[in-house]
Amino acid sequence: MIDPRYSVTGSGFPLNENQKKLIALADSVGPAFAKRAAKYDREASFPFENYADLKQAGLLGLCVPEKFGGMGADLRTYALVSATLGKYCGATALTFNMHACSMLWPGLLADDLDMTAAQKQEHERYRAVHFNRVVKDGAIYAQPFSEGSAAAAGKAPFGTVATKVDGGWRMNGRKIFASLSGAAHYYGVLCTEDKPGSSMRDTLYIAVPADAPGFTITGDWDPLGMRGTVSRTLVFKDVFVPDDAQMMPRGLYFQAAGRWPHMFTTLSPTYMGIAIAAYEFTVKYLRGEIEGMPPVKRRMYPT
Repeated sequence: MIDPRYSVTGSGFPLNENQKKLIALADSVGPAFAKRAAKYDREASFPFENYADLKQAGLLGLCVPEKFGGMGADLRTYALVSATLGKYCGATALTFNMHACSMLWPGLLADDLDMTAAQKQEHERYRAVHFNRVVKDGAIYAQPFSEGSAAAAGKAPFGTVATKVDGGWRMNGRKIFASLSGAAHYYGVLCTEDKPGSSMRDTLYIAVPADAPGFTITGDWDPLGMRGTVSRTLVFKDVFVPDDAQMMPRGLYFQAAGRWPHMFTTLSPTYMGIAIAAYEFTVKYLRGEIEGMPPVKRRMYPT
């Protein structure tokens, strides 16, 4: 039984039955995450064991629409699950954000966008490829957007470019702070279509396979508390991907980013979960209730 004082919703927040079930599911896998968290940060290693548990629990499909075999969680439900995971392992919750959002963009969010009949038909066909990989194969998707420029903030076109070629796209560029480096099976890259006069409206969202020729990972990553996210630098050198690698129809991401600006706050629930865990630890420490430490009260008044 989770103490409601340390729940991400408290005791009176209105939840539907599915949200209650998913929070309980996250709480059920969480304690094992907490036991491993220090090891991942100490070793700067990715939490592969935690992702195996997420896969076993079906949580890799959390934000995959139900009609594609997923759990169909919306943005609010995702936030509740993410905050819950954040209580146990920050690195797991931060990287899970990248994977879950990679499912939300082509899923629930794309359903809210204006598309032509042809775009809808194309998108339905392409996104089925991505969702099936996750639900049936346990594929993990990363979301490397950052480039060290104003592009990720929506102030300039992305420097990573994709050129249309027969049967697909040829990509060149680099991404920094790319969480899940070396752990993801696919990297959902935001890039600019390489054509005369291209602008932010020509942003493409394309999934690059981890084993694609010309794709490499470089650089170090060693920040205290976030080592387990393994957020290194990705380099794309004439990387070819087929047409069905697109996560959204050509140029549609610009509309999505404008209509769903709250998607750029999806890391916030993770940090709320981390803060709740810090509060819980502090209370238990002051009460002398930390396992392995003497049961000494550290203040004379009840906490």
